[in-house]
Order: sequence, then C-alpha cells, then structure tokens
Amino acid sequence: MKKALIISIIILATSVISIMLFSYLTGNPTYPESVVQTTIRSKILNEERELIIHLPVDYDKKKKYPVMYVLDGSSQDKHIANKFNILSTAGYVPETIVVGIPNVSGKGRQRDYTPPYMRMDIDEKDSPLGEADQFLSFMEQELFRFIEKNYSVSEIRSLAGNSRGGLLVMYSLLYKPDLFKGRFCFSPAFWRDDNLIIKKVSDFLTTSKNLQSFLYLSMGEDENNKMKSGFNEMTKILSKKQNGQLIWYSEYTKNADHQNNAEISASVGIRKWTDYLKTAE
Repeated sequence: MKKALIISIIILATSVISIMLFSYLTGNPTYPESVVQTTIRSKILNEERELIIHLPVDYDKKKKYPVMYVLDGSSQDKHIANKFNILSTAGYVPETIVVGIPNVSGKGRQRDYTPPYMRMDIDEKDSPLGEADQFLSFMEQELFRFIEKNYSVSEIRSLAGNSRGGLLVMYSLLYKPDLFKGRFCFSPAFWRDDNLIIKKVSDFLTTSKNLQSFLYLSMGEDENNKMKSGFNEMTKILSKKQNGQLIWYSEYTKNADHQNNAEISASVGIRKWTDYLKTAE
C-alpha cells in the first residue's frame, strides 16, 4: 500500500515537472485538462477578469472541496495547485480547488492590492489611494458566487498573496475578518507607507472579539532589509497582541529571496493550514 502511494506521488510529480518544463521552453502557459480558464464580467470593477481554476485531479461533483484563492494568478497559482495535488495524493492535505486571479495590468495590481488608506505608488506625490476594498467586494459578491454556482465547494475559503498581494491578504483580515478562514502572506510588503498596515493591525487586534482565523506569514532570509524590517515589526505586534483567537505563524525561509520564497514556503504553510482545520472541526 505504502509502495503504491509512493509510486503514484512520483508519477504525479513527474507529470507536473514535464508540464512546467514544456511551458518554460515554449514560453507559453500550459495547463492540464483539470484546469479551467475563463472570464467573468465584474460590475463592481467595471472590467472583465480572467480566472484560472485548478480542479483536483480526481474532481468529483458529489464531493465538497475547500477553495484557495490565489492573487497574481498565472504566476503564483500553478505552484500552489501543484503542491495541493501532490500533498493531497500523499494524504497530507485535503483535495482543494485553487482559483488563480490574474492581474489586468501593473497599475491594476497596484489599485487592487493597496488598502484605501494607502497610496498606490509611494514615489508619486499625487498618487491615488488604493481600492482593495472594491477588489474584496468583487470577490465576495461576484467571484465567490460564480465559483459556488459552477463548482462543488465547501464553506472553507482561504486567500494567498505574494509581496503587495500579501499586503492585501492582511488588509482583508482587518476589513472583513470572516471572508476567509485562512490567509497566507508570502514576502508581504508591510513596510509601505511607513508601516501603516502594522499600526492598523495593532489597533484591530486590540479591539477585535471572537476572531477565529488562521494566518501564515513567510519571508525569505535573503530578502532586502526593508522587507524584513516590516515583517519583523508585524511579528512583534502579533506576539504582543496574541490572545489565542488568531492562530498564526511567522517564519523565515532559508535560502530564499523575494523571487522564490512563496514557492519554497507554500508547502509548509499548507501543512500548517491543514493541521488548523483538523483542530477547528
């Protein structure tokens, strides 16, 4: 039994690597048959939004699956979906639907991932404020409904973001704590606007009640001092305000920088997330 499981994992991993290698050599994104690429029209954002929906390999409409929404779709969603497929095949984590949300543009990314009390571009004096509240409204009122209508999903939702995407993930905890049961901030840009998000988190944790949620933070050991400084300050606040309601982990990833930290640390975060789900049942 154990030998058969190991063989199946090797086969799956080999398939994943082959797909990634072909994509790299040709320069074109390549997805297996279990991936659905589609678009939805958002009235809230007034634009078309692409979606990359990674279904479990053995997707069964009779089952209910957790959903992880991944920011920076087309760059961050594939490696996370691959990890879920491999770890779920080994029986370590539940099969999960991964929904990648690609950006419409660089400016669109700044708009969507920046909280409404922070400037989109700190290098521009008259930079407009972010619209992360609008983006989260799009997710809650339009994206969730689309996924729930078309796929067999449970009520367990999580959100993962990298760099500025990690900033949005943290903001979502403050703006709508119940929107997600799990949050993953990879290499989060907490330093922006003089650590403003850290101050907001401190105030929030002081007054929040009945906060039942999971939070995973990771930072590469080889990232720059600005990134690590904001990360360290956020960790201090979480430690100081800890009240047992928010289950959180803050870790440095060895031999990782800003480019690869998310890919290296995601497996660790997913395993901790699964352990949390077991205790929360």
